[in-house]
Amino acid sequence: MPSDTQKLRILRARTDRDLLLVVNRELDRGLALLDGAHTRSSPLYAQAEKALSMATALVARISSVSQEDGRRIEAKVNELRSRLDQVAAAAVAWVYPATFAS
Repeated sequence: MPSDTQKLRILRARTDRDLLLVVNRELDRGLALLDGAHTRSSPLYAQAEKALSMATALVARISSVSQEDGRRIEAKVNELRSRLDQVAAAAVAWVYPATFAS
């Protein structure tokens, strides 16, 4: 019969796997939301930011992540941040349209 410590390790490993799934889903959700967000004031943009925030908060709670999973998550986080920045830059560009002299 496994000891209490071993049971806790098994439970922690299972929890880490579940958290990793949630993190990946949140990042995928954030990326999908950005497909419909055209400005920074869009509700979809706000939801994508929230997904990124939640995913990064959950990653900090995972006790052990394999190098491969860590690289995959880091790549998704960077992609989502980059795409959020692109939406923000596009929104600023529309606020100040260029004028042409005649």
